[in-house]
Amino acid sequence: MPRIKKLLVANRNEIARRILRAAKPMGIATVAVYSEADEKAMHVQEADEAYCIGPAPSLESYLRIDKLIEAALQAGADAIHPGYGFVSESPAFAQACADAGITLVGPTPQAIAYMADKARAKEIAQQAGLPCIPGFSEPNANVSDLMAAALRIGYPVMIKALAGGGGRGMRLVLNESEFASQLHSAQLEAKNAFNDDRVMLEKAIINPRHIEIQVLADTHGHAVHLGERDCSVQRRHQKIVEEAPSPAVSPELRARMGEAALKLVHATGYVGAGTVEFLLDTQGNFYFIEMNTRLQVEHGVTEAITGIDLVQWQLRIASGEQLSLQQEQITFTGHAIQGRLCAEDPARDFMPQTGPVLAWQPDPNSRCDHALQVGGEVSPWYDSLLAKVIVHADNRLAACEKLADSLNRTVLVGFEHNALYLQRIASHPVFQGGEFGTGFLATHADALLAPQVFQHEIAVAAAYIAFEQNSNSRTWPGPLNNFSSTRALVRPLKLKVKGKTLLLQVTQGSNAYTINGLGDETIHIAQSQIQRCTLLASNQGVWVKSWLNPQAVLVEDETLLSASALGEGVFQPNITSPMNGKITQVLVQPGQQLEAGAVLVCLEAMKMEHRITVKSAAVVEAVHVNVGDQMKLKQLMVQLKPAQ
Repeated sequence: MPRIKKLLVANRNEIARRILRAAKPMGIATVAVYSEADEKAMHVQEADEAYCIGPAPSLESYLRIDKLIEAALQAGADAIHPGYGFVSESPAFAQACADAGITLVGPTPQAIAYMADKARAKEIAQQAGLPCIPGFSEPNANVSDLMAAALRIGYPVMIKALAGGGGRGMRLVLNESEFASQLHSAQLEAKNAFNDDRVMLEKAIINPRHIEIQVLADTHGHAVHLGERDCSVQRRHQKIVEEAPSPAVSPELRARMGEAALKLVHATGYVGAGTVEFLLDTQGNFYFIEMNTRLQVEHGVTEAITGIDLVQWQLRIASGEQLSLQQEQITFTGHAIQGRLCAEDPARDFMPQTGPVLAWQPDPNSRCDHALQVGGEVSPWYDSLLAKVIVHADNRLAACEKLADSLNRTVLVGFEHNALYLQRIASHPVFQGGEFGTGFLATHADALLAPQVFQHEIAVAAAYIAFEQNSNSRTWPGPLNNFSSTRALVRPLKLKVKGKTLLLQVTQGSNAYTINGLGDETIHIAQSQIQRCTLLASNQGVWVKSWLNPQAVLVEDETLLSASALGEGVFQPNITSPMNGKITQVLVQPGQQLEAGAVLVCLEAMKMEHRITVKSAAVVEAVHVNVGDQMKLKQLMVQLKPAQ
């Protein structure tokens, strides 16, 4: 098999950048692909060549197998790396590469097909001697069949999309009464994510550890494992913090899990990098759940503790090289943890966020895989993952502390994100103690999601807004010697922060601003405090990030709005879209009586389904959306009137 000369990367943003970073030192020419929405993206700028494969909205462009093959042939690429996502686990794409005479940096179409269907994967794993969770999988089963199977298995059960991944199409069902609704929701999400609504059932193991084994296999029959990653910190079955090694895995258990993973590799004739995933219960028993036939988002923590570049080994294996690594030569140094920085608001049930990147500066002391750039835009067309912050230290506690510090030093302004949430996870005593399972985030939600005090940041924003109103300036002054030295200017302000309205009084002095109304104390804002803040004005309001907090806060000036427009607790008749996205369900009709909490519509954004509910009893006056409609932020969806 000849050495790869030119590589097309069939992915985008930070995933494509990671692969480009590995290919260039190997002397491999690189080709990027992009939709029209990504024309100025960093991966397009960094590749040697780039080809447009479709219009915006752009998710579908990266799924067009014909366009990807066409771009590779046009560029003269002899290999394609699918990244991790999109077509990376598509047997059809792997076969299309083979038919076109293009080397796929990944496993064979047959190996992908074996593992892509979770029911088939489980059968193969059982035949290979891997322990599996009791369950039920009949591709053509109807609702009655599935409900009967759930009773036989015994609640709680897990519904899982047969073609699933990333936690999508997965639902935990605690009892029979909620089975039908959870099944419908899982199937709808699976259909939207994978164009396949088939599901399987498994006995739910409550609060297990989620442990995955990284494997590498060459085309000559040699395979090794590179230890485990612990991915137990999850919300909605999606990983958010990953680490290596696992605090719950002993050397003896690692050897047994690694041996099981390699059995599956040999049973499927697997080639390349892959991940075999297990659940580990509190008694130390482990069970196979699935195999990801691609590189994982969290592969960086394995690289950190082994010193092995997994992407470069993917490229070498695809070129026909033999694995020079022997199992006994693979050693682990220190501890690594990754936090997934996402565009979502933890305080609002992790609702996806979109908006401009007004400021971005990752911590230079940690590895950060990203594709963010100031002036760019976070769109609703992809999932919410923005960057992977990866730290490495001598021991686990030091790694926890380093991750928290790195997140605190990270500057990202322009929309809500989860940096503070990740920092709280890294700093939590239970996480630092290492004794937790997949229920960790739910169990400790009160502490992790406690409202943050932004008193200092609000005071800085109030000073900025008062100055702007007084001087008609659009930028913050340099030194504060521009302040009036002859008289104090007192200005009332009505500001909105995190959905709350604040009535403040700002006094401009000769060398500082004084703010009253934020609690019982008077706050003084001087030049030295302001200079240590990131402060940016946008069409939304003023974003402020201080050295005290890892997250910026948006302060909106509503001083000139009428009192009636600011009334809190007033019935809201117009239900507008909280984000850009697509309508997947419309559950109400005009004249319908609704109780508080009733679901109005379901909206898909960043590959997740979100239920829009009514806050109080109401009657539907008008419905302005249909299934399939593309919504924009604040677009009217449903009109209501108070219930009699």
